Amino acid sequence: MLITAHGGAHGTGRNSRLYFERIPEYKCDILEVDIRGKGGLLYLSHMPTLCPQKCLTLAFAFEKVKEHGLQINCDMKRRGLLEDVLALAREMGIEDKILFTGNVIDEEEVKKLSGGRVFFNKLKGLPFKEGNAAAIKKRLLDERFAGINANKAFVSDAFLRECRDEGIAVSLFTLNNEKDAKRYAGSGLYNLTCNNPAQVRAVYEGVK
Repeated sequence: MLITAHGGAHGTGRNSRLYFERIPEYKCDILEVDIRGKGGLLYLSHMPTLCPQKCLTLAFAFEKVKEHGLQINCDMKRRGLLEDVLALAREMGIEDKILFTGNVIDEEEVKKLSGGRVFFNKLKGLPFKEGNAAAIKKRLLDERFAGINANKAFVSDAFLRECRDEGIAVSLFTLNNEKDAKRYAGSGLYNLTCNNPAQVRAVYEGVK
């Protein structure tokens, strides 16, 4: 099981310089960043902004990923940027460290993608509910369709067990405390996205 430091983990603020400065304390495998683009600039921001030039750039985030030997979850906040993000990752030598998530991503865009791995926040006509895991598995046959990215508040334990039985990789968000960590640590999920990743790591290592 992998552990992702949710954007703003440990109270550092989403997409902030402090978030990146404190990477070592997260004990994580993956960083999460929110990605937008304007005028050819790929930048980090959860919400739209009139001044993207004041935001940290995606290139800055990629440098930090390289420096710390981590993967990066690119949470896409705007359509049509997947290939641009992938091109930058290739240029910086971290194409194999990229995974994509985000509500704006649809299957047709991903089918045109020249590489990368995508965890879908949604699949058209297939809610993340009990009884749908087998059908979801069939929709994930494309090699770029890596799995699903599910909100823990909206998926049942029964559905997660179905996904495990079907061999579906599930990235689950967002864990906030030790209780959450203990609930999911032995569940066979692919990834846990956490606001307190170091705490979750400690629980997970205790369970193994």
